[in-house]
Amino acid sequence: MVKNKKKTKLALILLVSLAMLLLPSFAAAAEGVFIATEYPGITVRAGESLTFPLDVHNTGSQNQIVALKVTRAPSGWETSLEGGGKKINEIFLKAGTYEDADLRVQVPQDAAEQVYTITVAAFSGDRELAVLNLHVDVSKARAGEDELTAQYSELKGSGSTTFNFKLSLKNNSAEEQTYSLGAELPSGWQITFKPSYEDQEVASVTVKEGETKNLDVTITPASSVEAGEYKIPVAATSAAGSVTEELTVIISGTYKLNFSGQGGILSTDVVAGSEKKITMEVSNTGSAPITNINFTATTPQDWTVTFDEKTIDRLEPGETKQVTATITASSNAIAGDYMVTMRANGKETGKMIEFRVTVKTSTLWGIIAIVIILAVCYGVYWVFRKYGRR
Repeated sequence: MVKNKKKTKLALILLVSLAMLLLPSFAAAAEGVFIATEYPGITVRAGESLTFPLDVHNTGSQNQIVALKVTRAPSGWETSLEGGGKKINEIFLKAGTYEDADLRVQVPQDAAEQVYTITVAAFSGDRELAVLNLHVDVSKARAGEDELTAQYSELKGSGSTTFNFKLSLKNNSAEEQTYSLGAELPSGWQITFKPSYEDQEVASVTVKEGETKNLDVTITPASSVEAGEYKIPVAATSAAGSVTEELTVIISGTYKLNFSGQGGILSTDVVAGSEKKITMEVSNTGSAPITNINFTATTPQDWTVTFDEKTIDRLEPGETKQVTATITASSNAIAGDYMVTMRANGKETGKMIEFRVTVKTSTLWGIIAIVIILAVCYGVYWVFRKYGRR
């Protein structure tokens, strides 16, 4: 009996001791508070500021108010805990939920290159509930070089083409940056920058840390551009440095067509009901061939215009050819000025001109009028001669 009592007493003492040991663990588990962040280690340069987004979780079954503190930070570093845009020191956690907070850190300009530890802890009274260690690697290198990349860095077209590039600007630093935008352009060229899906042209953009801004870049060549390949460096410059992307524009040639009367004349005259042949000149003043040039005209009612050569298959740069246009005026046209629209349209480009045609009265009617006047005068003379003396 004595031995059994001793054994029972010993068993009770062991159970009580085990319960005492496990009780704090059960309490901590019941409280269920922990702190997390997506990137607990960040690389920055001396003098930069950075933000650690924090998630404070309550996996317990009761609402809690916990105190947040930075319990460890390098000497001379500025830290602050913020929530809702204000500095905080406590946070209310509903059971089974979490709340957001931000740890702001300012790295001194003279910080040595090494890895530093910052500790954030959650407390209930004097009791520590959770701890999160954060590591800041101060280095001359950035957390990653900023990036400026083009979806397509090489575009091809004629000299009259407007070239539209799409660029992506990524801020790989630990703080928001404002970038000035610019490019090295050939003389007479133009460039514009617009944030994607916006109409406003900009000279600079602001990009938050870790984010990417998409840009629409439009390049317009000079009107006198020659065929060839042109390299255009585009740069985005911030206080932290500059990133560039080289764009390539390939000009296949310019398409320019000149169309007019011989010697640049754009007027003539014609007698109503008759035709007039006009020598027209079509010239390729661009730097690339123009093909399949057709000639058409729009005339006043009952007029016609025909061309002795309806199509020119190919016109080389600097080449000029002549075609004859036959203008036939309506027989009912009265004296005055009329406009005839003529077009020379090639596959690549075209030209439209307004040709002024002055209609004159037929000389036959003038002769008939003179004959009638003479006849009338002779008749009057004959009457006076025959009956004048009676």
